[in-house]
Amino acid sequence: MTGPGQVTPVRARAEAQQQAAVAVPAPAFIPACPGAGKTHVITSRHLQLPRRRLRQGRALISFTRVARDQMIRRCRKTGRADLVQAPHFIGTLDSFLWEFLVKPLRAADPVPRLLESWASIKAPVEDVDRVISLHRFPMTIDPSQNPAGEAVAWDKLRYETRQLIEASSYSRRAWEKRIFDTRKSWCEQGYHTGHEARFLALWNLRNAKAAATLLPPLLSRFSEVMVDEAQDCSAADLAILQLLHNAGLPLVLVGDPDQAIYAWRGAEPQALRSFAAGLSPTTHPLTGNWRSSPVICGLAATLRTGQSPPDTSVVRDDATPVLLLPARFAASGGRHLHAPSGASLFDTFGALAKEYAVQAQDCLVTAFKYATLPGINREKPDTSAISSLAWARTTVNTPGVSGEDLARACLIAARVLFGYWYPEQVGGPDRISAAHGLPANQVNRSAFAFLHSLPPPHKKWGPQVWQAMKAWPPLPGAAPQGKKGLPAGVPTVARRQVTTGMRTNIVHQLKGDEADGVLLLLPDAGSVQRWATGDPATDEVLRVWYVAVTRARRLAAIALLEEETDALTRLLTERQIPVRVV
Repeated sequence: MTGPGQVTPVRARAEAQQQAAVAVPAPAFIPACPGAGKTHVITSRHLQLPRRRLRQGRALISFTRVARDQMIRRCRKTGRADLVQAPHFIGTLDSFLWEFLVKPLRAADPVPRLLESWASIKAPVEDVDRVISLHRFPMTIDPSQNPAGEAVAWDKLRYETRQLIEASSYSRRAWEKRIFDTRKSWCEQGYHTGHEARFLALWNLRNAKAAATLLPPLLSRFSEVMVDEAQDCSAADLAILQLLHNAGLPLVLVGDPDQAIYAWRGAEPQALRSFAAGLSPTTHPLTGNWRSSPVICGLAATLRTGQSPPDTSVVRDDATPVLLLPARFAASGGRHLHAPSGASLFDTFGALAKEYAVQAQDCLVTAFKYATLPGINREKPDTSAISSLAWARTTVNTPGVSGEDLARACLIAARVLFGYWYPEQVGGPDRISAAHGLPANQVNRSAFAFLHSLPPPHKKWGPQVWQAMKAWPPLPGAAPQGKKGLPAGVPTVARRQVTTGMRTNIVHQLKGDEADGVLLLLPDAGSVQRWATGDPATDEVLRVWYVAVTRARRLAAIALLEEETDALTRLLTERQIPVRVV
């Protein structure tokens, strides 16, 4: 391990790469390996702007609020609060498209609003033989058409929704008409989601009159737009960026095509590579990994496109081997066993981590699917109101839950209560609250207390929820009408959780996260064959594993079927990766 402040040749090269990326003129593409310090590079570039008031600013765009907040905090921490204010912009891609390419052309009345999803409001698809909420129907955009094509992604429906549609006497064409009619009615009331923002942004940029209105202010305001995690761009996102680039807006994209793990929304690594090639003839790569050990960098390289060499570990010289744990996996519930000992797989990993001075609270357990993991309480994105309420009730009674989950739980409870109290009023709790002059803190207190008053969810929970809603003190303006707003049905009750003392999450939720020790679970037969012969350029599962192992700082462990352990041992040993089979 290098001493504090010691500048080694490796560190000097990594710092030189970062400095080059900070200074490169736009347009540019900056390929960045895991742990390369992307946020540091992006904010350092932004911090170089002079303190004097500028006519033009810079837009820093991310795909998550977490990344957005990190960039804002760093600017403020360094005394540059001016860099988070106009003419600059720091936000998500959804909010950028909405603010600059959609909202300026929307009518002021009703007030246009960007929703996180249609689940934020009561938006049922009706006039068919069953009622299904609009948010349960994912949609796709085909930017190759002009105007862009739009369709319901029937192949992306979750199991519960697919069962309802298959049991319906209405055809998919009839359902699609009602889905789009419902969506249109809500858009006419001012509501849109990120999907509509993309569709309208494409339409506006391809329409000469609309573009003539939108582009001059945009080009006048921004001297540069930086896009973080560019590998998450969908085909529609890249089409929009291409139009902005063609219009003369300087772009800088930062990303790693090998971390493209959102193919379900149209993000493909080759699409980014092709876009980057047209953006600039040269790239300015960041290959210094400031997070992981050399062993982990070597392990990650076995899952990367083109058999490229491992990234360079900048601040570590650990030689801790990759741990392989032969396992017997339970069908669900996370009750997996360490095959040689018969003990809990997670207890075994925890004991092994301690051998390398890694404590349980510094470990992360991850997998491709939620069902594989222990200790996960999550709200499914297309679930029923009663199941969402069950998730919310469990969340507020879970110690150590995040503030974001608590806020989400309160929003769900408020939406359920408002559906009962104000059955004739449309929109989300924010619009209804504004109509009745209800302060947000009053609504949140009532929703939070209501959740705490409910009994634990169970299969016959619905009638108890109904009684609690009727008895709960209503807010001003409430006008219940019988059973309107009753969250009907049987809730999905979370399985009994297995406590490991470690953080757990699926890989798709780990972008930007890291831990001293990471355990990746590979429960499916044929995983090693896939690892050995698959092509990460076309196989997203391999890219998911790549993201998983690169979250580790010091210790990477892989649990896999007992009969496949020898094959993975041989594969990694042949690639000069030190391995310890336990």
